[in-house]
Amino acid sequence: MTSDATLPYPDADLRAHPPRSPRAALGGLYFVARTIDKTRAKLQGTLGRYKIGPGISMYLFEWLGITEDEFTDAVRAAKTDDDVLAWIYEHCDPKTFESINERLANRGIRDDAHFAEVLPRYPLLAEHPELRNWFEILELDDVWIFDPANADRMSHRSP
Repeated sequence: MTSDATLPYPDADLRAHPPRSPRAALGGLYFVARTIDKTRAKLQGTLGRYKIGPGISMYLFEWLGITEDEFTDAVRAAKTDDDVLAWIYEHCDPKTFESINERLANRGIRDDAHFAEVLPRYPLLAEHPELRNWFEILELDDVWIFDPANADRMSHRSP
């Protein structure tokens, strides 16, 4: 493991803190900032309990018309978030961003079977069975993951 002092992306150590909120819009697009954080963390081996796919980031890539590998290469080559945004604007159609944001913001757990499927990954849902919107679930999960009271429950959580 690389020491924190030599991490290429010290702000993307997701073992120490969560990525940015799914609602954090970057360049007018939800989930990009969070996905940049997770990609940087993956590149430097500090992803912790997070993942890029399967999940909402993969939907983002699909709807933008890019692959995870292309996005990862763009993040690797970028010095800043603005560099990643410039790459997105060059390779994707900004006219689709509004509809992508709507789909992202409204995405949720489909039904009881889907709820049962995701419950092992998101144990906080046992305490909040009313949650269905992924943005709300992810924001609460970010807090839950770093709450020391949940440390022993984390060992049962799938990565």
